[in-house]
Amino acid sequence: MKSLRSQVISSIVLFGALIGLFYLLQSIESTAKLIHPQFMGILIFSFILGLLVVFLGDWGIRNMDDQSRPNLFLGLTVMRMILSMIFIGIIVFTGLEQRVLWVGNFFMIYLIYLVFEIVTILSNLRAISAQGEKP
Repeated sequence: MKSLRSQVISSIVLFGALIGLFYLLQSIESTAKLIHPQFMGILIFSFILGLLVVFLGDWGIRNMDDQSRPNLFLGLTVMRMILSMIFIGIIVFTGLEQRVLWVGNFFMIYLIYLVFEIVTILSNLRAISAQGEKP
């Protein structure tokens, strides 16, 4: 099972890679129009939300029984979706320019973090499953 420290480091590496990718795309003239000028807010929100999911998931793995763990991971995914919808609503209705572009960038980052979490969760579930199979 991945330790909390390695999951946090993985989240930081993903955050740094996304910052680099977005700045690279913004510097290329043909793709610069696809990146909203305020993309950093999206990245910071997603990073903080990702850390929250990592900490809550680690707590759940340590403190919940085996039967409750799938519900925990489903609940964390739903929590991420609800908090993201609230964030989108707050930002979009405060008078943001280029709303469609911002929402498109948000969902691109949201899906990247979701895939990252699913891969992390699957690696944790494999480790837990392997521990349970030992006689």
